[in-house]
Amino acid sequence: MKKLILLTFVLFGVQLFAQNNIKKYVQNNLKAVKAISPDSLDFSDLEVIGNAIGNARIVMLGEQDHGDAPTFLAKTRLIKYLHEKKGFDVLAFESDFYALTAGWDAVEKKKDKIEDFLKKNIFSVWTNCAQCDDLFYNYISKTYKTRSPIDIAGFDSQLHGDYSNQNLKKFVDSILNKWQVRLIKSKKYNTFLSFLDSSKISKDTLKYNVFINQINTVIENAPEEFRDSYRYLLLRNIREDFRGGAAFLKKEKNSIEIRDKQMAENLKWLAYQKYPNKKIIVWAHSAHILKNPHLIENTVASEGWNNMGHFFTKDSLASKETYLLGFSSKNGMVGRITNPKKYNANPPAIDCFENWMPADVSYAFVDFEMFRKLHPSAKAYFHMKGKWHGSSEAVWTEVFDGIFYIRDMYPCDKSEWGN
Repeated sequence: MKKLILLTFVLFGVQLFAQNNIKKYVQNNLKAVKAISPDSLDFSDLEVIGNAIGNARIVMLGEQDHGDAPTFLAKTRLIKYLHEKKGFDVLAFESDFYALTAGWDAVEKKKDKIEDFLKKNIFSVWTNCAQCDDLFYNYISKTYKTRSPIDIAGFDSQLHGDYSNQNLKKFVDSILNKWQVRLIKSKKYNTFLSFLDSSKISKDTLKYNVFINQINTVIENAPEEFRDSYRYLLLRNIREDFRGGAAFLKKEKNSIEIRDKQMAENLKWLAYQKYPNKKIIVWAHSAHILKNPHLIENTVASEGWNNMGHFFTKDSLASKETYLLGFSSKNGMVGRITNPKKYNANPPAIDCFENWMPADVSYAFVDFEMFRKLHPSAKAYFHMKGKWHGSSEAVWTEVFDGIFYIRDMYPCDKSEWGN
C-alpha cells in the first residue's frame, strides 16, 4: 500500500513538472500576431509561423467550428502568405472530392466561372460566410492572372456539390459501362443509378444496404488495371459515403470514422498522385486534422473515433511532410451561418492554455513542434479549447504541431456575394 501511495505521488509530481514545463514554454515562447485581416499584406509577423512550418509540403489549417469568423479571416491571410512567400499552390477543402477534382479540372478559369463554381461546390458554412468573401470571390480567381495560380481540391467523401448533382450519375454509368460489369445488364441497374440521387433524402437503411452490396461487388470485380485509378477511388468514396450514411441512420458510433478514413485516403491521393510535386494547404475542422486522438481525455471532445489526421499521419512520409496548425480561442460568441442561433462560447478552464495568454494579446502563435524537440520526454496533459469550443485535457503538444490563438471569437456574417 505504501509503495502504491509513493508511486502515485511520484507520477503526480512528474505530471505536475511536465505541466509547469509546457506552461512556462507557452508563456516564454508565444509570438504575437499583429493582424488577421486578409488586407494586412505585411507578412512579417507570420514569418514565425513560416519558420515553424519549415519544409513541410502539407499544411493543415483547422478551426474549432464551422462558423468561426476570425479564424476564417486568419486562415485567409495565412493562405495568402503561404502562397506568395512559401510556394503553396493547392488549396484542398473539407468538401466534395468529385466536384473539386473532376469538376475543378473542367471549369473554365475565368473570374465569374471560378467564383460561381466555388459557391456551388464548397460547403455553404464557408461560401456563405462574409469573412470568407475575400478568399472565394476575390483572391483565388485573382491568382489566375499570375504565374502561380491556386488549384482547388476537395477530399470529403460526402459528394454534395452542384457538379456532383449534375454529373456523378453519368460519370458512374460511364465507368461501369467501360468496365462492362454485370450489373449494367441487370433489371436492378436503373434502381442502382437512381439511388445515387435519392440517397440524399432516403432514410431506408435496407435500400442503403442493397446499394452498398451492389457497389461492393463492382469494386471487388473491377479490372486489375483500374485498381490505382481515380475512377476506382471515386467508387470507393461513393461506397464509404453510403456506409457512413447507413451507420448514421442506425446511430452507430463508427459513422464519422468511416468518413474520416476515406478523407485520409483522398488526401493521400491528392498529395502523392494528383499533386506529387506541389505544396498543399488543407482547410478543415480541427477535429478532422488533429493527430493522436487517443491523447485527448475521454470527454465529450473525444468520442472514441479515429479521425483523418490520425489515419493520414500513420504514413511516415505523410507525417514527416505535414504541419498541423490548430486554433484556440478564449471568449466570445459562436454559431454557424446555417443556423440563426448564436451561443456564448464555453469559458476556458481555470488553469489552461487560453488563460496562460496575456490579457492584452489578441492573436498569437505557439509552436508545439519546437516544444517536442526541446522536451522529447515531456507528455504533459493540460486544458485547452483545441478540438471544439469546449475545454479538454490532452497532451496537446502531440495533437497539433502549433496553435494559432484568437482571444475573442464571433460568428460569421452572411455573405452578400451573388445575392
